[in-house]
Amino acid sequence: MLMSWLYLDTHAPRTSTYGWFEHGRVKVRTYEERAPFLLTGLVREARLRKKHLEGVCVVSGPGSFSAVRVGVVYANLLARLWHVPLVEIIVDQAADLPHVAREIAAFSTTRVAIPLYDAEPNITLPKNKESQIKHSV
Repeated sequence: MLMSWLYLDTHAPRTSTYGWFEHGRVKVRTYEERAPFLLTGLVREARLRKKHLEGVCVVSGPGSFSAVRVGVVYANLLARLWHVPLVEIIVDQAADLPHVAREIAAFSTTRVAIPLYDAEPNITLPKNKESQIKHSV
């Protein structure tokens, strides 16, 4: 029987990686798109594998505020929806995915993954000088 873990990593802005850990092997794909556009494909593929799904593994950061938040929300949602364990790892651990895939059962599970940001969220300041000038006039 093929047992697998869903892997999800959105810590980098405008880049999403998702895939599967199956019997210690890593099968992941990286897309140069924002994570919300990948949810449909991810859910479609996961639905096909759902009966063999052991759990969800997510990179919870550190990373961009919006990017990390989206990935963690997806992971929390899917783990709860499918009643499977959730494992959160950090970017440093994700650098060695073959090790994570082989040892996934040894990682402690969590009920809810918490995003870890690389900086304080700054959603109130304009992103460029032209915006600053418009707002100050």
